[in-house]
Amino acid sequence: MEVAEPGDAFLALPGWGKGYVWINGFLLGRYWKQGPQQTLYVPAPLLETGTNEIIHLELDHVGSLLQIRDRPAHDGPTSHAR
Repeated sequence: MEVAEPGDAFLALPGWGKGYVWINGFLLGRYWKQGPQQTLYVPAPLLETGTNEIIHLELDHVGSLLQIRDRPAHDGPTSHAR
């Protein structure tokens, strides 16, 4: 992933199942298609000007692409059973 100027970002994984993502050797987090979170927050200090390494471990099924966005995406509110 190429970055001209590091800044906060959000990594979207449309169509992917569940897994983990590392950016420049830092475990960014895990994701699961069942949400409600649809993006992972990428803080600016993790990014470097120029080329950045993304390692992506998919455990369920492969989607089409990874997207860097400037805003988060959520599925909407969820209720939690007690």
